[in-house]
Amino acid sequence: MAVEKVGPAVANISTERLITQRHVDPFFGSRSELFDQYFNDFFGQSQKQMVERPLGSGVIIDEDGYIVTNEHVVSRASKIKVRLSDGKDFEATMISSDPISDIAVLKINSPAPLPYVKMGTSKDLMIGETVVALGNPFGLENSVTTGVLSAKNRTMTFSSEYGDIKYDGLIQTDALINPGNSGGPLINIDGELIGINAAIVNQAQGIGFAIPVDKVRQTLVKLFNFRELNKIWFGVQVEEKNDVSKGIMVSSVDAGSPADKAQIKNGDYITQIDSKEIQDILDFEKYILKKNAGDKLYIYLNRGGREIKVGVTLEKAPLPSVEKLALEKLGLFVQDLTPQLAKQLNLWWLKSGVLISGVQKKSPSANVGIMAGHVLVYVGQYRINNIEELGALLKIMQKDDIWEVGIVWSDKYGDHQGYARIKVR
Repeated sequence: MAVEKVGPAVANISTERLITQRHVDPFFGSRSELFDQYFNDFFGQSQKQMVERPLGSGVIIDEDGYIVTNEHVVSRASKIKVRLSDGKDFEATMISSDPISDIAVLKINSPAPLPYVKMGTSKDLMIGETVVALGNPFGLENSVTTGVLSAKNRTMTFSSEYGDIKYDGLIQTDALINPGNSGGPLINIDGELIGINAAIVNQAQGIGFAIPVDKVRQTLVKLFNFRELNKIWFGVQVEEKNDVSKGIMVSSVDAGSPADKAQIKNGDYITQIDSKEIQDILDFEKYILKKNAGDKLYIYLNRGGREIKVGVTLEKAPLPSVEKLALEKLGLFVQDLTPQLAKQLNLWWLKSGVLISGVQKKSPSANVGIMAGHVLVYVGQYRINNIEELGALLKIMQKDDIWEVGIVWSDKYGDHQGYARIKVR
């Protein structure tokens, strides 16, 4: 039965959030509290704190313990706890998240392989087919509701404490989806994941929505980007073809890269890495995400019907001039924050970050109120300790992308934090 198959892979997510009363520049948005821990360390003794424990759901998509949920379920969490249907508890770490798609990836560590749900596709969904929503509404573990798929490609905007969240291409169902179901799986009768439960329409009864799995998969490819997360270099661009049994196709090879040195060529199909069969880009990225610069991988290729095995030694990802990219894409002049600079800025408690030494007029950063003297500490969901880490993210930023950034600064009124969404140029 589908529910019996998927039930063990459903995660009950609880989060703790530390909230302090402090000044926030009203020029900034405050949808996420990405770096509360740094302010809590500083203000903790003198400011009143309150701990919330909201409940949500998630679904394990990999035996290694990767969990997909909604970004808004975990966006403000200082601690994330996961309980599985067998009663086992884990503390989860945030791998990465995308506020625009409202998808987040968590990771739990288990000594044994974990049950996971198989990803289906949302390309061939049919109006009227039976669907099942699983999750933890109101903290009740493994609640199951059934219904039919009512509509596809719905566009909805929901107002919440996290701000307005706009969803495109949603699946609509009459399966009951309560707030605690958010982030849980929507499955078909074969037990395949077809969507991630997103929200409900409070004014209407019996209408639920889910983010279709194909859109989830596209987001995960970005969130699992090993070059961004681990800063390692393989050196190929890959794409999926209709026949997944052939693996993934190499569409381009970076000159001088590890893949180039191993003579991997455009048009090759990667079918296997070491003992891991590769059927899609997610398989490829999740496997390499576990590796480090200097690790050697054995890549199995299909080249025009011939099977070839090559060895690839991963390298540290090369970065272009960070200063140049920061100026071109965001309009920022940047440098590493040193202890001496932090002391001069009266941010002595801040151990690392990227100092904004200047802002170009009429640039994306100037448009959202960022100023010289601010210190960049978060970009997206990533803590930024130095300009090298900023460079890894700048390189993947594309024109018109929107990135959320976190800033701290100090003035005569005290220490402050701010958030802004910057449109890359």
